[in-house]
Amino acid sequence: MDCVLFNQPSVPRIFISSNVHHQSFGNSHNNIVGIGHYRKRLSSPNLNTWTCRAAETPFENGSLFETLSAEITPQTIDFFVSETEGDPDCPTEGYSSIGEALNALSQGKFVIVVDDESGEVEGNLVMAASFVSAEAIAFMVRHGSGIISVGMKEEDLERLNLPLMSPEKENDSSVPSFTITVDAKKGTSTGVSASDRAKTVLALSSPTSTPEDFIRPGHVFPLKYRNGGVLRRFGHTEASVDLVASAGLQPVSVLSAIVDKNDSSIASMHILKNLALEHKIPIVSITDLIRYRRKRRSS
Repeated sequence: MDCVLFNQPSVPRIFISSNVHHQSFGNSHNNIVGIGHYRKRLSSPNLNTWTCRAAETPFENGSLFETLSAEITPQTIDFFVSETEGDPDCPTEGYSSIGEALNALSQGKFVIVVDDESGEVEGNLVMAASFVSAEAIAFMVRHGSGIISVGMKEEDLERLNLPLMSPEKENDSSVPSFTITVDAKKGTSTGVSASDRAKTVLALSSPTSTPEDFIRPGHVFPLKYRNGGVLRRFGHTEASVDLVASAGLQPVSVLSAIVDKNDSSIASMHILKNLALEHKIPIVSITDLIRYRRKRRSS
């Protein structure tokens, strides 16, 4: 065992890990608890190397533990502090698990991915590009903004000679990186129909496609995936490609923002959950995906 939760008034719900120092906590023969590792929430400094001692009688604040020493470091944290967050595979309340999403994607089904970072919720319909069909594109257009995007890794964009619409700023992760738009040459007419756009998405997802297989500009919007995925950028492009790749599929996604049918604004969480319930679509948060990926990266 390398972790324990101390449920004491002075240390409420603190996750303490012994995996970086001593490997034991709570010795019944003496009052030494050991050296632990305190993890705080994302973007906060963490107290590294706590030393705790159990007291025979509670301290003034009612605690049985005291801090003997602490060192504050700017270390980037990668674990979780609440009981629900303690298991990275346990979804946030109201969401499906990442495992459910991966299972749906592997069967060629949709997943709704929610960006809940800033409090302004945005949900995208996501599917593995290699499974897309005219019916799937029509569904995305019916419930989405009408823009069909394809998340792709840099090496695939370079292979297909798809440059960015505007120069990318390495440190600017606030906006997605669109390339020039495309249509597939083979089997399409105007490029705008659901059937034509499905053929374009399939061509983009094919590892054997070449630059000559596409017309520029077109009606499908490739998006550049940032290397590192959601661990680098908190975005739908990265989340969709990470999910598809984690499902064991070609790392190319198709995605579209879900909108409110009444006024075409970005759909609220209520609308997203109703859509998920009505069509039996797993709905996951990018926050949960980050936790899921961190666990597997460190294991």
